[in-house]
This record gives sequence, C-alpha cells and structure tokens, in this order.
Amino acid sequence: MLLQHPHDHFVREFLGDVRCAREFLSVVVPAELSSRWDWAQLRGEPATFIDENLRDQYSDLLFSVAERNGQPSQVYLLFEHKSAPDPWLLRQLLGYLARIYAGQAKPAPVIPLVFYHGAPPHPVKRRLIEELGLSPDRQTCYQAYIPDFSYLLFDLAHTAPRAWESLAVRVFLAALDSVLRQDLARLGDVLRLADQLLREHESTKIVHALLVYLFHVTELEPVQWQTLLTSPLSSQMEATMISAAQKLFERGKLEGKLEGKLEGKLEGKLEGKLEGESLMLRRLLQAKFGALSPVYQRRIKQADAQTLLLWSERVLTAATLDDVFAK
Repeated sequence: MLLQHPHDHFVREFLGDVRCAREFLSVVVPAELSSRWDWAQLRGEPATFIDENLRDQYSDLLFSVAERNGQPSQVYLLFEHKSAPDPWLLRQLLGYLARIYAGQAKPAPVIPLVFYHGAPPHPVKRRLIEELGLSPDRQTCYQAYIPDFSYLLFDLAHTAPRAWESLAVRVFLAALDSVLRQDLARLGDVLRLADQLLREHESTKIVHALLVYLFHVTELEPVQWQTLLTSPLSSQMEATMISAAQKLFERGKLEGKLEGKLEGKLEGKLEGKLEGESLMLRRLLQAKFGALSPVYQRRIKQADAQTLLLWSERVLTAATLDDVFAK
C-alpha cells in the first residue's frame, strides 16, 4: 500500500523515536521553557486525541515531560506538523487541546508546537477571535468568551540557520529541506549524512524511513537518479537503499520510476545484489546441509536483502535447515 501522507509519515517515524524527539524538541523549544523541563524524562503519550480513523493522516504527537523543580508535576507538549498553510490550524489545535484537557485525571499545562516546512512562509500567528470575521466592537464584546491561546512555531525554511549537534536531527531536517527545494546536490548531501548516521549510530530504522520518504516524494529525472545512485556510499547504506527500494518496487511505487527510466540502474542493483547474496547463501547451505529442497530454494529466491543477511548469519550456528529459516 502506498503512503497517502508521506510527509506526515516520515515526521511521525522520526519523532516516534523518543531519543530523536528529545534531541530535536529540546533545541526548538524556547530557552525559558526548555530550561525548566527535565528532558531525560520525555515520554511519548498515546494520541487518543485524534479520531482513530484519521490517525494515519496526521503526524500529531503528544509528549509528557517532568519539570526540574522537584515537584511531581508534568507538562505536555502537543506536536503538530504542517507541510502547507492550513487555515483551520487554530481550530484543529483547539479541538486537540480540548480533548487532551478533558482526558487528564490531573490537570497539567499543554503547550502546542507547530512544525511547518512549507514553501511559502507560515502565516502570521493569529488569535482565534481574529478568525471569526467580527468587527472591532463585536470583538471587544465577545473576546471574554472566546478561547484564547497561542502556540510555538518552528518554520524550517524561514528559521535562522543553526549548528545542530545531533546528526539524526541534521539528517531529518536536511531531508525535509531537500524535498522542499527538489535540489539534487542537497539530496546527495542527505544521503551522505544518512550514510554517516547508519555507520556511526546503527540507525537503520530512521535511515530506512528516510529512504522510503525520498522515494515517495522526489520527482527526479532518470539521469538525476543515476547520479545519486552512483555516489560513493558504504555497503551498509547500499543494502539499506536496496531493501527500501525493493519493498516499494514490490508495492508498485517504484515501477514507473524504474521501468525504462533508470536505465536499469537501481533495478540492476536490486537484482545483482540479491542474486549475489542468494547464490552465496545457497552455497553455504549446500556445503553444510547438502542439496536444498525446492521449498527452501523458493524461499531464498523470494527473500529481501535483510532476510538473506539474517539467514546467512544463522548458518554459522544452525544445527538444521529449520534453524536457519525459523521465523
């Protein structure tokens, strides 16, 4: 199944990792708030404030964090992601806030944070009463009865550049920025940063989510894909790219990009890499256990790169073929 909301899915995948969320949120939250919170105690909370049938469409997340004052007090951070201007933003936030507050057993502050990475600048923040189209005298009359709140805003494309210490955050923001600009050089930088992240921190899940995101949202010409795919990358990064591309190819996402467009570049990498790994696995198995039955040969042929690697590692310690192919 193709991703219907790839931007939201990628943001949710990244910030769903509490370590990554901590590294990002602790920097973008204003210092007067960030200094009060014990970020080591940041926790993800269930997104029960979103209608269940809409959860796949939104990347809204809720976090809780303890204050540093020694009191058993919690603060909640409501994360809202937007990739384009949304005239319904304040009303959407109001609905979320109302549900969160209504569900609290012990009332605690909820701070909304909007992460925006659209091309046009984010609209100037407004108050809810300003969106009701009231004349000045009617605003004065009714303002005491209208909910009034604000939110923190991080506008990626229009925020002053900063040196991010976290490599994972640099990869995350660079990916969103490169897609926004559809710039080949920036995409190449993203892949090199992701390669570094994979080698230094073994962040396979994040890098895999990044690659799936890029395959979904980039609209590059075949020659541009060829340039990216021939860039010098580690074998670990190539294997992760192949795994992500293979899954999307099987779902039909990459068929249009691969078939007759990439001159067989990525498709050749997929087939060549998998054939080589399949051949090596078959040789190892035959040397240790003898001839393989058609059932095992079929499983090897249908397996992806990560599964072949897992089975190859098991050969060293497996006593039987069933041990190698155990689920």
